[in-house]
Amino acid sequence: MTTFEPETGLVIRYHYLWQRQALAGEETGRKVRPVCVVIPVGATGTDVVLFPLTTQPPGPDRLAVQVPETERRRLRLKGDGPAWIILDEGNRDELPGSYHLEPVALNPVRFHYGVFSPAFMRVVLTTLAQAIRAQRLKVVSRSE
Repeated sequence: MTTFEPETGLVIRYHYLWQRQALAGEETGRKVRPVCVVIPVGATGTDVVLFPLTTQPPGPDRLAVQVPETERRRLRLKGDGPAWIILDEGNRDELPGSYHLEPVALNPVRFHYGVFSPAFMRVVLTTLAQAIRAQRLKVVSRSE
């Protein structure tokens, strides 16, 4: 059983399914990666939208926010270079009961790294609001 409650800014390990993979008929993410729980969308608070973190620089057509180095170090996210949270696509799923969760290395009951700071989440939410207003947000549903 998982040991967390979903909340805005929580960073978890998850088999993220990119929209291009879903459109090609794939049903599971190819790689476990950190994702950020940004939007609880259901009345119970367990239905959420997850946004991927990546170390690959986003293309000019992507909407993303660079993760500050202090946030990366505080959450002990892997990698030496910059990371971004992609905000023009996400996965909708139910937490904490999702089959797509993956435990943090060496700790089979811990599925999260921690929570991004409120200051950083204000930047993320402002950018996400821009994506929603511009109708650029694409969501892949994973909870079926």
